[in-house]
Amino acid sequence: MNVIETMLKDMKEKYFNYRKNRSNSRRFRAFYSSSKEDKRGGLAKIIDYLLGRMFIFFAVFLIAYLKIGYIYASTVIAAVFLTIYHIFSINIRKEKLTHFKKEKRKAIANEKIYKEILNKTVDEMKEYLAEIFNKRGFDEIKCLDHSHNFIRLEALYHHNKVMILCYMYKNNFDVDLKDLKEFLCQLINSNTKRGIFITTSDFTQDCHSFLDQLNEKYTMVLVNKDKFLDVIEASDMFPSEEEIDEMIENKISKSKKSWEKYKLAVLNNKKIKGYLLLSVYLAIIAVYIPYTKYYMIIVSILLFLTLTTIFVYFKEKRQKQGEWKDIENLFRHL
Repeated sequence: MNVIETMLKDMKEKYFNYRKNRSNSRRFRAFYSSSKEDKRGGLAKIIDYLLGRMFIFFAVFLIAYLKIGYIYASTVIAAVFLTIYHIFSINIRKEKLTHFKKEKRKAIANEKIYKEILNKTVDEMKEYLAEIFNKRGFDEIKCLDHSHNFIRLEALYHHNKVMILCYMYKNNFDVDLKDLKEFLCQLINSNTKRGIFITTSDFTQDCHSFLDQLNEKYTMVLVNKDKFLDVIEASDMFPSEEEIDEMIENKISKSKKSWEKYKLAVLNNKKIKGYLLLSVYLAIIAVYIPYTKYYMIIVSILLFLTLTTIFVYFKEKRQKQGEWKDIENLFRHL
């Protein structure tokens, strides 16, 4: 009995810890599963989900009824099939959500790191690169020269001299073959056989082709933006889980604000007159033309929009008055 109580207590603690972790909350899960291609809202996804389940149920019911001819037995078969399908789909959705969660959180972290890199000064970037390569096993790192958009370092890796060149470019500006050949000349002039070329953008295809034809005496590694971010992640220099949660929370908040703007645009008080006049016009002409019921439904929707817009107008007015009072009292406690 004590073993069962201990297990139940442990399960209860795990459940509440899971609920406290906002990265597992419903709104975060919705963010993980969202995509640019899928423009559906939360309600639309629920409706699609229910319609899909209903379609499966009635499809199985119809097939079973055509085979055996009994309504009750067909209903049971359809219900059992839907239950089994639902259980399997839950496991599949969990696996997909785990994958989406990992990908989305990494994308958010990459976005933050990339913005921070582009906003670093040259001195900050030198320290940042030195920290990264120290963690990757490089020693005696020193700066050879630098400018506003590049840093050239020298280091030892497994007792071999390595030259490291980092170009701070934006996404729309790739490193071309000319830059790569200049770096190779620097390696030759300094009698260095190994080089690492890093860019915060990407390399042209000619650079990769040139690298394949490079003499075996020289070894060069090209590190583009994506590889560089992977190196940073492998060096344990990614944002913490709490920081990623904060960034996701901010993105969710911004998406809610954009929805609020859209809602206010639809329910703008300037549209009250338009909604009302259009509903009256449609109500009058509906009497004299076919499809009267259809037009009356449209009239009902327009009247509903009119009343909702009036309600939102007065609500927003009271809210703005409250905000002005808060601003007036903002510094009174000082």
